[in-house]
Amino acid sequence: MTVPEAPYFPGIPAEHQPATGSAPGWPLVLYFHHVHPELRHYTSVTPDEFATGLERVLKDFDPYDPADLLAEGGPRRPDRPAVLVTFDDGYRDNTVHAREILDRFGVRAVFFVCTGLLGQRSEQPRQDHLTYEECDRLADDGHLIGAHTRTHPHLDRAPADEGRRETEGSLADVRARYGRGPARLFAYPYGGVPEDPALPDEVLAFGTVRSPAAPWTESPQAIRRTYLPSGSADAWDGLVRHWRTGWA
Repeated sequence: MTVPEAPYFPGIPAEHQPATGSAPGWPLVLYFHHVHPELRHYTSVTPDEFATGLERVLKDFDPYDPADLLAEGGPRRPDRPAVLVTFDDGYRDNTVHAREILDRFGVRAVFFVCTGLLGQRSEQPRQDHLTYEECDRLADDGHLIGAHTRTHPHLDRAPADEGRRETEGSLADVRARYGRGPARLFAYPYGGVPEDPALPDEVLAFGTVRSPAAPWTESPQAIRRTYLPSGSADAWDGLVRHWRTGWA
C-alpha cells in the first residue's frame, strides 16, 4: 500500500510536525491539552472542533480501550486500526467540555494529570486544573487517570534527584487514589524523555511527536503520540488518511 505524501503544516517546526503516526499495527495515540471555546494553543481545540476531529478519526480508527493498556502480559495490540485518546496536565476544561463529547462517541481516554496542581483554580484556562473529585468522576466514567509528574518540570533538563521525586511522587499519588493499574501509566511533560527516565519497568510511558514511532515492545517508555493541529481542521482529513495508511 502506498502511503500518501505526508501533510505539512506551516508555522509548526519540523520536529513538531504531526504527520508521523504510530508504528504499523500499534495504536495511534493522540494527545490534547485543552478543549475550550476561546483558548488558543497548539493542542487546544474548541468543543465543536474536538467533536469534528473525533468523528473524523473514528471513521478510520476504532476507539482503543485504555483498560487494554493494563492487560496481563502487556498492552493488547489491536487487530484493527485503533486510536487511544489522551489528555495532558489535568485542566478543568477536560471535564467541562471534553467529557460529554467523549461519552457521545463512546471513547474512553487517559488523563495524565500533574498531581501537585490538582485543585488549583484560576480564571485563566492554562492555570485552571481539575480537582481530585472531578478526576474521580472521570474514572467512574471508565477513563483512566495517569501520572504526569507533580508540578510539570522539564524532566530532560531537571537534576536527576528532582526528576525522580517528581515522577515517583506522581505515580505514588495516582496509586494511592486509583490503584496499581493506573499507576503504570505516565506521560513526560513537554515530551522530553530523559536519558534515564527513572521509571519502574512496569510503567508504560508516553512522549509526544518528539518520540520516534517505534513498536511498543521496543520502546515501552517513549511511546510516540501525535495530535490534530489547532486551527487546521480543514487539513485533518488528509492527516487522518495518512495516519491510517501508515498504520497498515
